[in-house]
Amino acid sequence: MYAGHFAVGLALKAKEPRAPTWGILTGVGLLDLLFGPLVLAGVERASVTPAISPGFTLDYIDWSHSAAMAVFWSLLFGLLFLRFGSRVAGVMTLAAFSHFLLDLPMHPPDLALWPGSPIHLGFGLWQTLPVGWWVIELGLIAVAGGYYLRRSKASEEFGGRPYAVLAVLLALHLSNSPWLSPL
Repeated sequence: MYAGHFAVGLALKAKEPRAPTWGILTGVGLLDLLFGPLVLAGVERASVTPAISPGFTLDYIDWSHSAAMAVFWSLLFGLLFLRFGSRVAGVMTLAAFSHFLLDLPMHPPDLALWPGSPIHLGFGLWQTLPVGWWVIELGLIAVAGGYYLRRSKASEEFGGRPYAVLAVLLALHLSNSPWLSPL
């Protein structure tokens, strides 16, 4: 759901133009940025599953993607932006936490409440709707991208090339299409 995360980031940028774009786009991907090094360090685990959508399972992601850690990482990330003011710091916190909220419908129940929790959340659209999840994400991109486009045309504070930004976003989403997947 990379394009969906970035689309929400653009909508947040449209809502708070003073927030640094690089910060918002880093924030919406923060949990995944933490996941990679944690897998390499052996703290978290993933497996390749070529015949099962989305092509991998996230076997243990409690330190990067659990609800409690998502709150922790998001607050920590937001604190880094306090020098821009509390509103910008709040938007950055929301950008980072939006990752967890957007993963919730897509992931199977692999999102723990806290590290080691026996309770895991996730609605599993990747598996229950092997093509439908992509269409749902496209809808999210359309809504968030439309908001970004409308706000960027009404304001000169950000979004100098909104059509180019949205074209890149759509290209990213198309490259993640179930029809192009090697599954």
